[in-house]
Amino acid sequence: MTIDSTTEQQHHASAVTAPWGRLAISDELNLPHLGVTQFAALVLSEGIAHTFGATWTTSATSLDAVLLHALTTARIHRFESALLDVSPMFGERSLVVVSLADGHMRVRAASSERVALEAIEKWLRECFPVAEAGDDRTVPVSFWSYGSCGASPISRTLAVPAWNDIAENYPAPARRQLGGIVESSFRPAEGGQLLLWHGPPGTGKTYALRALAWEWRDWCDLHYVVDPEVFFGQRADYLLEVVLEEPDDDERWRLLVLEDTGELLAADAKEQTGQGLSRLLNLVDGIVGQGLRVLVLVTTNEELQRLHPAVARPGRCAAKVEFGPFAAEEAAEWLAGRGASGEPGEATLATLFAHAGGYEPEPEAQPFGFGRAVS
Repeated sequence: MTIDSTTEQQHHASAVTAPWGRLAISDELNLPHLGVTQFAALVLSEGIAHTFGATWTTSATSLDAVLLHALTTARIHRFESALLDVSPMFGERSLVVVSLADGHMRVRAASSERVALEAIEKWLRECFPVAEAGDDRTVPVSFWSYGSCGASPISRTLAVPAWNDIAENYPAPARRQLGGIVESSFRPAEGGQLLLWHGPPGTGKTYALRALAWEWRDWCDLHYVVDPEVFFGQRADYLLEVVLEEPDDDERWRLLVLEDTGELLAADAKEQTGQGLSRLLNLVDGIVGQGLRVLVLVTTNEELQRLHPAVARPGRCAAKVEFGPFAAEEAAEWLAGRGASGEPGEATLATLFAHAGGYEPEPEAQPFGFGRAVS
């Protein structure tokens, strides 16, 4: 149902005049979200006074725990929703609409008594527990993208390593820098809310990110932005939807990850990406990010001197880590530690794994065009 006070809808719709304008009722129903429409209609028609809404990531994979109370249900692809009448449970006229998609739970509840809403939320959170890191070394990760319905998260549980298991895969300088970040003494927002990881391809940035998710699991949730060019591009509402989303726990931090985003940070970023750089800086060191428990981790293959000077200035970056190749001596030691022989010279982690596996490594990327490496 839509209300349009300025234009007349002509496509499969009938309209009547109302005091506030024109009421247009379309026959193009969005069936997966029909429960939300029914919920709103019942709340308005019955005059149910009190409502609330919440979202969280959950380990539940279906709505089976509450379907005993369902008035209607809908299911399409990986999306499931239900309209529930929970009045018998909570002693008041109470309705709930729940939806589950890719590990993300959304609920809206209404009751004639406000106190009942707290009990309803507690019950729902027991039925659909918040996703947490597992003893089997897994962590929940929210993957964000922008589609026809706005910002949309997909939650997945990923297997991740501990830092101690992979620390030897990094040359001494990077190992020292990463060790200072993953250890418990690291304090977010002291010295900035931006983490900048830079270095050539094949140096282990992504694997270090997975270890970081495990080491920070007690206080930080990982959110991965699949389309950073849109996140900091023309859709300002996308950024706001993600960073202002109500967290599951007010005390926890969120780490927004934007991989391979060098063009956003380049010295000529304004010409390349428009307002992207300004929006990033406003998020990590401006009004938008003020008071938010949000850290932003950007990885890039660019060299630090090629980045915009505003990005890496003191007070903005909580940490800058350079991922470089192993020196020749370190590379030989790494191979010997895995029972492999050879003197590869200066080499990236990817090249060393190729040597250790008996594969002929591909030649290192060479500068091309405007001084950028092909990888």
